[in-house]
Amino acid sequence: MPDAPCPSYLHRLARALMPRERLALCGVALRYGASGVVVRRLPDGRAVYGGLYRCGDFWRCPSCRITLGVRRARQIEAALRAHVDAGGSALLATYTVPHTRDEALPVVLARLADTWRRYARHAWRDAVGACYVGNVRALEVTHGVNGWHPHYHALIFVSPGLYLTPVCVALAERWSQVAGADWRADVRQVARDGVAAVARYLTTDGIAGAAFETANPASKIPAGRSYVQILWDYARYRSSVDAALVYEYAAALHGVHHLTISPRLRRLYDFTDPASGWDEIADEDVIALLDSEQWLSILNAGEDRNLLDDLSRM
Repeated sequence: MPDAPCPSYLHRLARALMPRERLALCGVALRYGASGVVVRRLPDGRAVYGGLYRCGDFWRCPSCRITLGVRRARQIEAALRAHVDAGGSALLATYTVPHTRDEALPVVLARLADTWRRYARHAWRDAVGACYVGNVRALEVTHGVNGWHPHYHALIFVSPGLYLTPVCVALAERWSQVAGADWRADVRQVARDGVAAVARYLTTDGIAGAAFETANPASKIPAGRSYVQILWDYARYRSSVDAALVYEYAAALHGVHHLTISPRLRRLYDFTDPASGWDEIADEDVIALLDSEQWLSILNAGEDRNLLDDLSRM
C-alpha cells in the first residue's frame, strides 16, 4: 500500500469493493473495437494507457473523477476568463442545509435539491435582475462528525454595471429565508486573479491537490472526509463503518449530476462533454503497443503500474 492516497491504488480498491459496477472494468477492459493497449506519453512526461474502457463515473471512480474534473475545470476557466475579460464579474456561493448525524445521504440530498429549487425560482431575478447571465453549480459531498454534508458551490456570472456587495448580501439572506435562519450562504466576489483557482475549486477535490478558496488560492479545509478520503481510510484501517459509507455514497449518487450549467452559459461558451475524445491519441505520443494477450498477462501479474513507471523514466 502506498504511503499517501493515489488514484490508481484507490481505483483498484473501489473495483474490489464494487465488482458489479461499471467502474470494475474501467482501465482494465479493452475499449470496444480496440485490438490492444496503447501506451502514450503525456506532455508532462508521464506514461498512460490508451485504448481501455473508461466508465466516466465521476462519483465512484477515483481515476475518472480526476480526468473529468480537470477537463471541466479547463472549460470553466476559459468561460470565466472570457466573461471577466469582457468586463463581467462573478460570484462564488456555497449553499448548505440542516442535517444531523443519523440522517441517510439520500434524505439530505433531497432536502438540498428541494431547497435549491425554491431558492433559484426567484433569487436571480430579485437579487441580480437583468445582469444575471447564468450559473455553474457543483455538488460536493463530505462526511463528518455531523453526518453527511452535501452542499452546492455555485459560480454566478454577472454582466457589467452592477455593484456586487449588496447582491452578495441579498443572495445570502434569501438562502436563509428558504433553508432556515441558521443556514446563511457564503457568497463572495471572485477576484480577477482567482479565475483558475475557482475553476479548480468547483471541479476537483483533495486527491488532485487542487482545492482553493475564492479570492486567495489558499488550501481549503474540508468540513469532513471526501469519498476518496473515506476510501483511503478504509484501505488503512479496513473499517466496516467506512465500507458502509462507501456503499451508501455510491448508491445515493448514482445518476446524480456533479455539475449543472445554465442553458444560456452553454450557448455562450464551449461546455462540451468532458468525456468526449477520451481516446484521441497522436501518433507521436505513442511509446508502446500491447496486444490483448500481453495486456492480460501484465494485469494478472499486477505489473500494470510498474510498467508505466518504467516507461515514464525512459
